[in-house]
Amino acid sequence: MMEGQSVLDLIRRRTSVRTYDPRPVEPEKLDKLKAFMSAVENPFGAAVRLELVEGASGRLGTYGFIRGAKTFFGGCVKKSGMDLEGFGYAFEQVVLYATALGLGTCWLGGTFKRSAFAERLRPVDEYLPAVSPVGYASDKKSLTEKVVAAGAGARMRKRFGEVFFDGAPDKPLVPDNGALTTCLEMVRIGPSASNKQPWRVIVKDGAIHFYALIDRRYAGNTMYGFTMQRIDMGIAACHFELSARELGLPGGFVVDDPHLISDEQAAEGWRYCFSWR
Repeated sequence: MMEGQSVLDLIRRRTSVRTYDPRPVEPEKLDKLKAFMSAVENPFGAAVRLELVEGASGRLGTYGFIRGAKTFFGGCVKKSGMDLEGFGYAFEQVVLYATALGLGTCWLGGTFKRSAFAERLRPVDEYLPAVSPVGYASDKKSLTEKVVAAGAGARMRKRFGEVFFDGAPDKPLVPDNGALTTCLEMVRIGPSASNKQPWRVIVKDGAIHFYALIDRRYAGNTMYGFTMQRIDMGIAACHFELSARELGLPGGFVVDDPHLISDEQAAEGWRYCFSWR
């Protein structure tokens, strides 16, 4: 629960907002965001630092993708083995908490001026993977927002059996009415860079194994010095664990490769990430 609201409902309600109303966010809500960000954790041991950044979108530099925003939050992380997964997990928790406060957000991994945000966040032995505006959504969407959303197929998601598998990558998992299906559905509807939805999950012998299908030709994985789709896996982990906790599904994340994919699938870009058991 966040602010007395179901995490499942927040995940379903969350949407990317690129055009903002000029109404400022109330100081009480900003204080709540700051407190939440200072306490947020992740299960991968990543040293993540999240902070609010005040300043109009034009001055901070979002290349016209964000209109009207006056407040952002950004995050820095120290390099480690699971840094990006931990970053995605922590950052998405703040996104969901902002949703609980009635505020809009939008993940920005590439369409912002890193140097401008770095001046505010001052990374030390850290790097800056993503930022987000935070504020009240405007009733009117800008032309840029409409074009971006249409181009990415913003609300379109792969079918359940395309991303979740029963024991092996060639056997689609059949959904049922159980808690596991609900948790996986919360993964399926999550946001991802350019809506590529890289998560692939194999359920076997009571364990849930998470893989990323990395697109080596995707610019987001090559332009910024890190693999952006690893952040998406952190988002998937966040949605899964928060949903599991709410529904009483036992377990926790471990990194222990079960070696369920073939050399051919590895060549296609499948990469083991972590397991829940």
